[in-house]
Amino acid sequence: QVSLSQCLLPRPMARIVRQGLWLREVPLFSLGRPWKAVADFNSRLSLRLFEPRYVELARRSLPPGRGYFGYAESYPPRAGSTGVLAEVEDFKWEGDRGNSPVIVKACAARRFRILSARAEEISSGHPLYVAHVQILNSADVARRRVVEEKPHAIQGGAQLVARQDAVVFETVESWDVVGRVRAGATVVATGPPRVAEGYIMVPIQPSGAVELKLFEPVSPLPSVDDIEAVVRSLSASSGGRFRNRREHLLEKAAG
Repeated sequence: QVSLSQCLLPRPMARIVRQGLWLREVPLFSLGRPWKAVADFNSRLSLRLFEPRYVELARRSLPPGRGYFGYAESYPPRAGSTGVLAEVEDFKWEGDRGNSPVIVKACAARRFRILSARAEEISSGHPLYVAHVQILNSADVARRRVVEEKPHAIQGGAQLVARQDAVVFETVESWDVVGRVRAGATVVATGPPRVAEGYIMVPIQPSGAVELKLFEPVSPLPSVDDIEAVVRSLSASSGGRFRNRREHLLEKAAG
């Protein structure tokens, strides 16, 4: 049996420098709901697979095969959607192996993002979906949560300053480098951040996209009206001691 760790394929994935983990041709099972909504409190899932497409999934996935399959959290699975790598803990065929229903018990191993998915026709009935996936690390998952919980933090027109030298990619999804931004330089967002293959990307003017973690929002300067409102408030609370500079100079000259 090939271990799960042996099947993780390292590939350079850096928006700057980083290695991503890829799995190819992963058969997918789905109930169209998040893993945590269908698994038990120990993050385990018990299934009876009887549809032809899922019996085929079991033939490919159960030991002595790869020992895992993918659980897609949306149906039909599509590029950009998420899922969980389900590692098989126990199974039992009800009849001939590969030709009968099977009971499977699996636990959550790692979260992943679907890079591409295709449908395979399996005899009759619904197709079996097979996908290339990217395994997400804890930082990827945490970064995605930030964007999902605060979707309006950065919008079109927001100015971002580079915390270090950064590259500009052709699009949010592209890996093609089309330019560079020096540390301290500013860019202007054309829309909110989007997660692409585990990275938080921001589209910028006039074109291209940058990785958000290398930038920070530029704090807007207060307007003249805002400053005058603060001065009036301070003046009122201090018995009128705060006046404009001209009045202060005239009073000083008269004295």
